[in-house]
Amino acid sequence: MAAGVEATPQVLIIGGGVVGCSVAYHLARRGQTDVVVVERNTLGSGSTSRAAGGVRLQFSTEVNIRLSQYSLDFFENFNRYTGLSPEECDIGLHQFGYLFLLTDNQTWREFQENVVLQRRLGVPVEILTPPQLAERYPGLEVSDVLGATFCPRDGHASMHEVTQGFARKARQAGVKFWEDCAVKNIKREGRRIIEVETDRGTVRPEIVISCAGPWSGQIGDMAGVNIPVTGYKRTLFFSEAFDELSPTQPMTIDMGTGLYFRREGPGFLIGETDESQPPSFDTSTDWHWLDTVVEHAMQRVPAFERLRIRSGWSGLYDTSPDHNAIIGKIPELHNLFAATGFSGHGFQQSPATGLVISEMVLDGAAHTIDVSSLGIERFRTGQFNRERNIV
Repeated sequence: MAAGVEATPQVLIIGGGVVGCSVAYHLARRGQTDVVVVERNTLGSGSTSRAAGGVRLQFSTEVNIRLSQYSLDFFENFNRYTGLSPEECDIGLHQFGYLFLLTDNQTWREFQENVVLQRRLGVPVEILTPPQLAERYPGLEVSDVLGATFCPRDGHASMHEVTQGFARKARQAGVKFWEDCAVKNIKREGRRIIEVETDRGTVRPEIVISCAGPWSGQIGDMAGVNIPVTGYKRTLFFSEAFDELSPTQPMTIDMGTGLYFRREGPGFLIGETDESQPPSFDTSTDWHWLDTVVEHAMQRVPAFERLRIRSGWSGLYDTSPDHNAIIGKIPELHNLFAATGFSGHGFQQSPATGLVISEMVLDGAAHTIDVSSLGIERFRTGQFNRERNIV
């Protein structure tokens, strides 16, 4: 697109990560193809590109379980639902499960309560005792573990392939994607956004949907509204080939330290949240943090003493105050919607998020999944339910 071009689409989506591309896909699938997606870099190059790719059903709130159930079914049937052949798009879904290790009494009680809810909603989750853990996963040190939960349908998939698959189908339907196109200013008139200025032209949309991840607060500031989303750095490390654990080792999360690891090709992906990190947009790799991660990893898996790290990267979590997504209309503006603040589970809930946002835009309300508890109004009333299962 040449600089200075003006556009008047029905829908403008800000952010070309997996959530923005899913929204575009779901709108196009319903026939709304007069859509422009603006992405300041390339599609999926922001937080999506630096995620761990996890997909899971083990959450502590009903709304997150419902969103994840729809999304996991979508991932399991991605080619059938999108019409893309496996040759065109292979999302690399590996369902080795998520294994949560609990080492303190309060968290263990909370997770057992979560299991009751999860099972009521049809999640095939197991509770494992330390002897069962030792037998099933002989490489783990479990002497301090009180219990664990495991769901075999959980796993991981390719963030890149999912994003590009959504974008390809939306583009084929007529959606326009403007890459290397940053939002510079938002002009409103009363309670409506009337103009969005970008560094490649001016857009005058009927509806604006912010899917800007950690940058959502900045988009809100431009529009004169408060979107309480903050970026926090999260660092992942990748090992050389390592065959001393099962090739189907699940994503294992030590809730005591925050350590997590899973298979990544012949090696392992390994990470842990550095709680001392301040809010930022910094994505430089924290190599100094590796010593802490490796120390905790060797405590949990003694064989990791022989693990050799080959690379690492840092990405950003778009974190909300209660670690739940913000999905829905921004009440101060008649034509602004948001899908952001996922706090680490945006990729895995992207199919359902695209669906419910498309229903809000086209039908006036979400009806497949009740996401009313994820409206931004909850932060003004204090009526929110914190998600406890955060990795």
